[in-house]
Amino acid sequence: MVKISVIVIARKMNDYILEAMPQFNKQTYKDFEVILVLEEKTSKKFPKTRIIITGKASPAEARNIGVRNAKGEIIAFIDDDAYPEKNWLEMAVKEFDDSKIVAIGGPSVVPKNGTFFQRVSNKVYELSSGKTGIRYSKKGKRKEIDDWPTCNFFVRKKDFEKIGGFDSKYWGGEDTQVCYSLLKTGKKMIYNPELIIYHHPRKSLGKHLKQTFFWGMWRGFFMRIHKQSRQLTFFIPPLFVLGLIFGGILSFFSDVIFLVYLGILILYLIYILSIGIRTKDIWLFFPVMFVTIVTQLSYGVGFIRGILSKNEPIKKTLNPAENLKIKK
Repeated sequence: MVKISVIVIARKMNDYILEAMPQFNKQTYKDFEVILVLEEKTSKKFPKTRIIITGKASPAEARNIGVRNAKGEIIAFIDDDAYPEKNWLEMAVKEFDDSKIVAIGGPSVVPKNGTFFQRVSNKVYELSSGKTGIRYSKKGKRKEIDDWPTCNFFVRKKDFEKIGGFDSKYWGGEDTQVCYSLLKTGKKMIYNPELIIYHHPRKSLGKHLKQTFFWGMWRGFFMRIHKQSRQLTFFIPPLFVLGLIFGGILSFFSDVIFLVYLGILILYLIYILSIGIRTKDIWLFFPVMFVTIVTQLSYGVGFIRGILSKNEPIKKTLNPAENLKIKK
């Protein structure tokens, strides 16, 4: 029996996993195991690691398989394109001394070897909103949360099993589903800014926008079935998209609407300018402003797509594992 089981899922062995594995060996807390769940076989072996081959499986199914094979009292989820700070497990164990805590999450920041666009992508997410921006920065404060991505997420195994784990019918959005189920246990989830991992964002604008469309789509879908998702912050991007389209059309028929429409656009541009200023980096100033605009549009369109979906939005992920090479 070990204290923590770290679960990493991937389609196959990749360069990011090879980067991450040595970081687990550097952990200050030693009572743990790593369970690497892969679809394809590999000849690689790592210390304190068990490798499970599943064949084709959704992310939810793969993580559930990992948990079923876990020996730890606490389950730690981390993505295959991320690696932890050396005190990652130590910080988590301290939080679980409180029996009222069911799960904890921490920020995902850009690794030092991240590319310029990855820095842009992360900064856009960081400055996106006060609610979700803490996922991408060390600047947040410890507080209760109601939703957290499984790229950096710890949960008590007994509570995870009690709620039935991830719902495998979801190929995306399963982390939101499991968080909402965990809160029904009457316990609380905590964000700890010191629970740090280094996570590689998408490598290009196209991949970045596909990811935000994917997130928006599932948020829109969950808005229909979970009241926790009906928060004003999540509605702003889709309302912006609809306002941009219909406000522009109606402006041709009314001078009053045109002036209101123009005023809103000016306020939005001031907001975007403030985003650029908040980067505090002259090289990120214009790229972050541009990527913020197209990111909000992509998320908004995805959100509308999710709302209009009668059942689950899609049956396969839009974010397959990328065969990326680490920049040394």
